Amino acid sequence: FMLNYGRLIGKIHHLTKQYQLPNDDWKRPLWDDPIMTDATDTLPQLDPAAMKLAIANLATLRQLSTPPDSYGMIHQDAHTGNLFVDENGRITLFDFDDCVYGHFINDIAIVLFYAITNRPDPTAFCAEFWPLFWCGYCEENRLDAAWLKEIPHFMKLREHQLYGIIRRDIPDYGGEGWLADFMRGRQENILAERPYIDFDFS
Repeated sequence: FMLNYGRLIGKIHHLTKQYQLPNDDWKRPLWDDPIMTDATDTLPQLDPAAMKLAIANLATLRQLSTPPDSYGMIHQDAHTGNLFVDENGRITLFDFDDCVYGHFINDIAIVLFYAITNRPDPTAFCAEFWPLFWCGYCEENRLDAAWLKEIPHFMKLREHQLYGIIRRDIPDYGGEGWLADFMRGRQENILAERPYIDFDFS
């Protein structure tokens, strides 16, 4: 599964390099369009310190170059909740409503973000998941390994966004379940500027 998962994302990125938009009216937003980053709009009131860090990380990411071999149409939400796997291991990705023009490494970081979230040992799981996923990805698409160092920044972007969405839309997130587990200690981790995972992706 992990190998095929990487192949799927790699194939998407390979194909998007050749994609020509047939109608300009169908153009999707950029990854940092306000419609995509508005989840943090309420953070100035709810958590101004977290908002300051989110803005700083966003500014760092906006300085990245956008060459056509590493930037184009991406899914931007390709976690396992947005795919089917048939009896033959074939993966079908769906839910393209967050599709944007963005860095390919962002797509990869988002996959990793959700793959490790709430795992008992995220580092151990990532050590198992990442080599297979990256191997599968590289079978389908070539991406300069220099981009791998940006994974922590894009994971932090998703952490800030998800934290903002939950604080804004689901104030009663305590108790049990995925959201509660994610939010447990989240503010402390963000304000301490801890990486989402301490892992060498190179």
